[in-house]
Amino acid sequence: MSRDDAPPVFTRYGFERTGDPDRPLELSPYPAVCVNGALRATVVASAIDLVGGFVTRDAAGSDVTFTTDLSLRIPRPATPKRVVAQATPIRVGRKLVTTRVTLHGDTEPYALGETTFLRVPRSAPPAAPDAIATPDTLPFHPLALPLDEAVGVERGKRPGEVSLPLAPILLNPEGSLQGALVALVVECAALDLADRSRDTPHTLTEMDLRYLASASAGPVLGCASWVGARDSGMIRVELRDAGRDD
Repeated sequence: MSRDDAPPVFTRYGFERTGDPDRPLELSPYPAVCVNGALRATVVASAIDLVGGFVTRDAAGSDVTFTTDLSLRIPRPATPKRVVAQATPIRVGRKLVTTRVTLHGDTEPYALGETTFLRVPRSAPPAAPDAIATPDTLPFHPLALPLDEAVGVERGKRPGEVSLPLAPILLNPEGSLQGALVALVVECAALDLADRSRDTPHTLTEMDLRYLASASAGPVLGCASWVGARDSGMIRVELRDAGRDD
């Protein structure tokens, strides 16, 4: 099977829809979606994005929706046996929808997050109503390789530099890189800088994403740099679409 024929990436994370509107998504972590002994922040970000998207889709009707901001906090990185997501809309407006998401682990809250989506009216009706619906079931296609290797993230010669060539399975229906995979490039760049600069494995516990433009050509280039002293643990990552004049 070629990468172009592979199942959608979001079906590789271990997600399952529950049918419960108050607890709409469950996640069963497994080794390929973990790094350095903890569930990847990217997978947490994807769960937050999906659950925030459920709320947004219910409000948006036929509008196209784009993630503009996503944040997450993981107080104690680990690998829970199961994570359940809950969502609370904070603001539902004509242009923006903001949602708070809580992910509960085995015995306590595991992570907190927020999403903001932009609503844009479609220029033409979708070809089929199902084209804008969120699937009631999410098939599970487990990965044989770690997530970053499976989607093709490449590390550069300098610490904190990574790249991701774009393939059809990495794009959303609008033809740009999926928001959660933007998070993956950010996570890989940050961990690469931390691991290679401080010669010890790290995990990502906090992430604040600002989506300024879509990435549709590729490769997507990520560059990480320290914010202040290295012992601050704070890193800034900038992503550029090399195929669109950076």
